[in-house]
Amino acid sequence: MPERSGVRLSKLNIGLIVLLLFLAYVIFNIISYLGKPKIYSYEVTTGSLAKNNIYEAVAIRSETVMYANDSGYIDYFARETEHVGIGDLVYSIDQSGIINDLIAQSNGGENTLTNDDLEDLKKEVVSFCALYDDTNFARTYDFLYNIDGMVLKLANKNMLEQISQANSTSDSIKLCYADTTGYVVYSTDGYESLSLNGINAEIFNKDTYERNQLITSSLVDKGQETYKLITSDDWYLAIQLEPERAEELQNSGYVTVKFLEDQRLVTASINVIQEGDDFFGIIALNQSVPCYATERFIEIELITEEQTGLKIPVSAIVRKEFYIVPEEYAFEPSGENSFYFCIKTFKEDGTLSAETISLQVYDLVDGYYYVDDDALQIGDYLLKDGGASEYAVAMRGELTGVYNINMGYASFRKINILYQNEEYAIVSSNSIYGLRQYDFIVLDASAVQEDDFIYE
Repeated sequence: MPERSGVRLSKLNIGLIVLLLFLAYVIFNIISYLGKPKIYSYEVTTGSLAKNNIYEAVAIRSETVMYANDSGYIDYFARETEHVGIGDLVYSIDQSGIINDLIAQSNGGENTLTNDDLEDLKKEVVSFCALYDDTNFARTYDFLYNIDGMVLKLANKNMLEQISQANSTSDSIKLCYADTTGYVVYSTDGYESLSLNGINAEIFNKDTYERNQLITSSLVDKGQETYKLITSDDWYLAIQLEPERAEELQNSGYVTVKFLEDQRLVTASINVIQEGDDFFGIIALNQSVPCYATERFIEIELITEEQTGLKIPVSAIVRKEFYIVPEEYAFEPSGENSFYFCIKTFKEDGTLSAETISLQVYDLVDGYYYVDDDALQIGDYLLKDGGASEYAVAMRGELTGVYNINMGYASFRKINILYQNEEYAIVSSNSIYGLRQYDFIVLDASAVQEDDFIYE
């Protein structure tokens, strides 16, 4: 009886051990499966991407700052961005305060402005409301100064006759006229002397940018800034560029510029300059000066053609190394995009021999094949002409591509990227070693290796 009990116990222990091993195996496989990255496919289709062509440009103009010849109360009569000619009244300097007294004694109200004046004010308010953006609240102050200057100019214009009468009895009022033609601007920012020769990355730094509003002052000292004139209709917009974009725009010569503030479109020439490692685009304009005369930083969009081709996600793109061998060492095709090569080998007895191998070709550049590196190593020799010529395998190079999974395993395919943004890339279609429409590729290239079997 004890022996039979021992046998039953032994069989029970063996069965339990087998069961535990089986459970361990199942658990291990479940954990391994869950631990592997999930592989998803992506079907390649034709698509397009609009380039990111929005820039914050710096305006470069011919600007001259004017200064007060006397001290006193200042009153402006030219509206900001108005074009004045030689001899046009811009402002007055009142040393005695007579003009301020006349303005204070005037009735004010709507009857001091004509219907045309009120219509101009209404247009300014409507335009500001239409373009208002919470993210750029600072422009509210620009609008305030603009309206302030407009109202002052309109109101003061109605006082000219009274000023002339007052000035006939007193020489304390100095009327200041433009001594050259140009567009009036009532602010300065230190960029007035900026030229095309002074463009660098620092001028695009808005953190250090300050604008001085001149029209807010009621008293000025002799020699103080009073206004500035933009003296030419020719002006420039400077933008910062990445090297690849710089080359593209330099070759284009002309661009269509959209001003995002009011959606105005203009066509202009563009030139690219380089300062150290930085590239800048210089857009030459000869119109619309008064529309943006008060702005130094102007948001624009360059309107260019969309890039069209095969559209793939950026996550599918991978770079892979290959051996580079001369095209003439391939002597006949061995399959689709593969060729036979002759490689030098040594027999067990040390005698020289030759072996024929098939190598997958991934690209052809300037007479050299990029071939799979699994069958070669540095120091191998390829032979041709019966061994009369040989080539030492040494050169390596990288290709950009994706993993094609049409056949159920990961196969590298080279791509030629035409354009890409953060999410997608547009690549050439129907290239010899590349992708075709409706191919399936791995969505996340980091999840697989070459020749991995694919399961979803």
